[in-house]
Amino acid sequence: MTMTAPSKPGLRRRVSGLAAVFTALALAGCASGPQAVTENPYSELYEGKSELAFSTLMPVSSAEEAIVRGDAAYRSGNLDQAVFEYIRSLELKPDNAEVFYKIGAINLHKQAHTKAASAFRLALEQDAKHPGALEGMGLMLMQQRDYEQARGMLEAAVAADDRRWQAYNGLGILADLRGDFPEARDYYDKALGISPRNARIHNNLGYSLYLVGHYNRAEYQYHAALSIDPWHERAWRNLGQLYTRLGRYDEALDVFSKAMDEADAWNTMGYIRMSEGDYKQAEEFFRKAAKVSPSYHETANDNLAQVRRLIARGGD
Repeated sequence: MTMTAPSKPGLRRRVSGLAAVFTALALAGCASGPQAVTENPYSELYEGKSELAFSTLMPVSSAEEAIVRGDAAYRSGNLDQAVFEYIRSLELKPDNAEVFYKIGAINLHKQAHTKAASAFRLALEQDAKHPGALEGMGLMLMQQRDYEQARGMLEAAVAADDRRWQAYNGLGILADLRGDFPEARDYYDKALGISPRNARIHNNLGYSLYLVGHYNRAEYQYHAALSIDPWHERAWRNLGQLYTRLGRYDEALDVFSKAMDEADAWNTMGYIRMSEGDYKQAEEFFRKAAKVSPSYHETANDNLAQVRRLIARGGD
């Protein structure tokens, strides 16, 4: 028997498409007797492929069954179907903070920020201390550069559950942004204590160390990240930046070439040296970028013109 979910602010607007599929599935599941059916108010949380792709799915007999199906779809990488099943579960049992959180996490992964925010807020209406929803909302706010609110959400997340490595990692980034580097490293250490083989955390810790001039320790962390994930582009770029800063140009070129073509590598090295006031070296790198790639000629020459103006003003 299908129960009508309670109305939620902003989620009761008429929805075409997916809502019709939920209605059809509800009718199929209640074919044994008369049943009043309404649109599922949570269908607006869906972001994905055409709802027709799921129109042949078998109906579910309980919210628990829909959640099991959603979890199975998620594990197999079928994120759209997972959200579809989770929303079916909410039609039968709307008071489930964990399901709202799962929908929000998938939408956040897919960069559907409005739908992710709605799902996280509904989760927090059910459970104001749900650590996953607090963490998810904090990470989303970070992406939107609302750093103060993000910090509050992430601090609440780790207060509710001190095993949330993504929240600690996010707090580390926020601490770096405000220049509190010791606190940033403390957060990264906590994140690594939970998820030690995590390339993202090692890379972030390395960059935090780089910002305060601990270059040997930064290099170690970048290599740790790349030993875990050899395709971690940001770690390659950060390592190339470090080598350029240290004047290890052959190594820098080799490292940058892991993440970009040679012309971009020379140009990036030029920008780094220019930002540090080494205009002569920057000029050489921009010239090499133009020589390596004729298609890069205009950009490189613009950079050359800029650095030559800086030299003319008295730079070395």
